[in-house]
Amino acid sequence: MQIQIIMSTRYITLLCSLVILLTAGCKSSFLDKYPLDQPSAENFWHTEDDIKLALTGCYAPLSVNQDQSVAEGFGAFTIYWDAISDNAYPRNGNFVNIALGQLEATSGGIVNDWYNLNYQAIASCNYFLANADKVPLDANTLAQYKAEVHFLRAYYYFQLTNIYGGVIITLQPEQLDYMKGKPKNSKAEVMNLVLADLDTAIQHLPDGPYSGRVVKGAALGFKARVLLYNSSFAEAAATAKQVIDGGQFHLYDSYYGLFVKPGQTNNPEIMFSARYQLPNMFSTLDYQMGWDQWERVQPIKSLVDAYECTDGLPISQSPLYDPAHPYEHRDPRLRRTVYVPGDPWKYSADGIFDPSKDGNNRTGFLVKKYLDTSRAPTNYSTRSDQDFVLLRYADILLMYAEAQNETSGPDQSVYDAVNAVRARPGVNMPPLPAGLSQTDMRQRIRQERRVEFALEGTRYFDLLRWRTAKDVLSAIVNPGGAHRQFLDKNYLFPFPQSEVDIYGIEQNMGY
Repeated sequence: MQIQIIMSTRYITLLCSLVILLTAGCKSSFLDKYPLDQPSAENFWHTEDDIKLALTGCYAPLSVNQDQSVAEGFGAFTIYWDAISDNAYPRNGNFVNIALGQLEATSGGIVNDWYNLNYQAIASCNYFLANADKVPLDANTLAQYKAEVHFLRAYYYFQLTNIYGGVIITLQPEQLDYMKGKPKNSKAEVMNLVLADLDTAIQHLPDGPYSGRVVKGAALGFKARVLLYNSSFAEAAATAKQVIDGGQFHLYDSYYGLFVKPGQTNNPEIMFSARYQLPNMFSTLDYQMGWDQWERVQPIKSLVDAYECTDGLPISQSPLYDPAHPYEHRDPRLRRTVYVPGDPWKYSADGIFDPSKDGNNRTGFLVKKYLDTSRAPTNYSTRSDQDFVLLRYADILLMYAEAQNETSGPDQSVYDAVNAVRARPGVNMPPLPAGLSQTDMRQRIRQERRVEFALEGTRYFDLLRWRTAKDVLSAIVNPGGAHRQFLDKNYLFPFPQSEVDIYGIEQNMGY
């Protein structure tokens, strides 16, 4: 793994493409001004513009796209993580083998890409933090820039440890052989670093709405996620409540509008996102999921059946459920997330989605959540600048509810948080029934997370942290009849075999 900033040709190539895309229109890029193989303070780290260009390099890995051959699982393609959960199926791409239970150190694809790109992103953050003090700025301005990078480094390390467990911590720009023979840090040590970086960010970030750069509320929200994922429930609840009480964010009136460009500008619910900007930094999510019939990720019946009827009962219990018209009288989020048979569809001769006439469809359903119908028909040449939401206020509410329920049981604040999400205008699902036990509330919160965040890339990680992935995923049958396989060892990914061979990293158990 070439993690160091100064000597890595692989890093230079990737970062160059990312920064040039994000800074299109500037007279010079970060790499033009500062050749990384010849570090010189005379060339860079002099002005606030230098700081901004370097900061762009730290944000850039959030918004990679399919053209860069490392996109699946990142940025707009975070959706692919749902394709290896019980929500969806990957028709093609490098998640297919994982959906079939073929996860090995030599698998390549996401096994390698997740490791390499996150470390490359960390390297850019380390390089920024090691040099930013050279720029003559007032203390508060410089502290804010550095706080953004502390947040981003925490984000990238959290992504690593969620998948690989303990990983090697590096905090300084390193020489090429630095990693050889260095032992992994424990997951607890990585989490301590993540939380320390987030606390630094929280201290110095502005307390305002999100408009593309990290703010205090986003750092608090992400800290709540980190704490929740590590079962620090009381701290997670307290941190999420800080966001709720802060009043900077609230639920958006349109559920569908969160995920298409017209509704994303100054959206009060969006707290952090992978940002895209035409003409060069573009997302291809819409046509890869549906438009142009690529249909790379396809929702499965297990997800569709998880949506309640409008009376708040599951389809197995509700008198409103009609097997002859199975998609009527259902939670409105279903038809804002998934195309079901009979829905209007601009890519068929009769204008109706019929999976039996769609040669690419394997599951009977299509992604709707990210497809802006006002732009159809689209193809590769009609590129999108819609952002992919990575953290939103509904998650704060449901994280609070989950953490508070685990800490104190289902008190009124837990009901209030869940019911607020269900009562969103246009959704208007009935409130949860009173008198739920802690166990019953736990299941209702997990159900609510599944449908609220369907196809947003969170479900797989929820199953991992709840330790239910083996039971849930082993029950899923893929199109074609093959059962999913999820073994105990699969709660962690293997380290790429190349990293084990070159750097002597201790492989995760079972691989």
